[in-house]
Amino acid sequence: MGHIRDYINDFFGFMKKATTPVQTVDSIRERLEAEGFMELKMNDLWTLNESGKYYLTPYPSMLVGFTVGSDQFPAKWVRIIAAHTDNPGFRVKPNPEVNSERLLTLNVERYGGPILNTWFDRPLSIAGRIAVKSDDVLKPKVIHLDFQRPLLIIPNLAIHMNREVNKGVEIKVQKEMQPLLTRLIEDEVRDNYLLDLVAGEAGVCREDILDMDLSVYCCEEGILVGAREEFISCPRIDDLSMVYAAMEALVESKHKDGINMVAFMDNEEIGSMTRQGADSMMLRTILERIRMGTSVREQPNHQAMNFFVISADCAHGLHPNYSEKSDITNKPVMNKGMAIKISCNRSYASEVETIAAFQQLCDRAGLKYQKFVNHSDQPGGTTLGPLLSKYMPVHVVDVGVPMLAMHSARELMGKQDFLDSIEIFRTFFQLEE
Repeated sequence: MGHIRDYINDFFGFMKKATTPVQTVDSIRERLEAEGFMELKMNDLWTLNESGKYYLTPYPSMLVGFTVGSDQFPAKWVRIIAAHTDNPGFRVKPNPEVNSERLLTLNVERYGGPILNTWFDRPLSIAGRIAVKSDDVLKPKVIHLDFQRPLLIIPNLAIHMNREVNKGVEIKVQKEMQPLLTRLIEDEVRDNYLLDLVAGEAGVCREDILDMDLSVYCCEEGILVGAREEFISCPRIDDLSMVYAAMEALVESKHKDGINMVAFMDNEEIGSMTRQGADSMMLRTILERIRMGTSVREQPNHQAMNFFVISADCAHGLHPNYSEKSDITNKPVMNKGMAIKISCNRSYASEVETIAAFQQLCDRAGLKYQKFVNHSDQPGGTTLGPLLSKYMPVHVVDVGVPMLAMHSARELMGKQDFLDSIEIFRTFFQLEE
């Protein structure tokens, strides 16, 4: 790739900190600020400069970062890579402690569509944010925290008590997915154990905590697997692999014209219909603010910008044990190139011109590509692309690295595909018109 930097180890370090959407945004912010990006606020007046590097976090789990070309004002085009910060898992409910013979478990709620059985018998931790008392009634103080150590586990029921488990048994989240936190000793306080734990971690008084927004996450680290270490096994590959690749491409790319942007949205796994999701007006509002901020100062700029969006979300790769689940002629294989995602039912936004454009982009980068279409008898999911084009006149192509075990507690992708994605995104950001 022409770069000495060890992307794989850096990615594993990023993933260790990017445990929930809030912690992911915090990690991206840290990276961008280290590269000289300036933070913008939505309620400020923006005056953007040539060669400027900016980012904003309208909401704690959403981040938009962008760079302005070095010598062209007003900006005539915007190139965007969009990805999502959330992944399927579990959120801790209010009043979560469940005490069974002094074995304390937590009451959790399923978020999105995780493969439930993959969460059993793994080291789990807790991260998110809490709200504590403040002098301003309508603005409580918010603290981000991540325990970053194994706190929880969801033990399987022994096969001796569940003889049919290997034949396929329905898993009830309310009953079976309560993670075990601790065993209470005889003189230990039974109530608010988690609250005390959180207060100690955050350095606040328990009585000052008003509310908690906490997620359970798999705290295993990423590793290389395979006879030639050609695969990456890691939690949260969907979609933080694409978040990382887009972030790195933005940081490393230099350009003379236009605007390069990454848009990292939340709540894709539950339909994106939130203020920080793709099915909102937020990104359109930000783009309008950028247009105004890069206009000629003496007079308003009414010139329309040209937009091209890469919606980057992982694709289904061919599973060697379930090849019949893939389309018979369009079945991406790991480590054979990024996948262009296509659907005539518009669950993906790729169109003939944008598909061709991405193919030319891969050719420019000297890298391979593949095409993904769902098996005609298997309904597929959707992604950010169709939602973004719903609100803006943009050209969109949906792409992603082919992967296996999507929505598992640990997922799998090809190492070369991941490295290729960074190079393709960097090439995209460095195109000059």
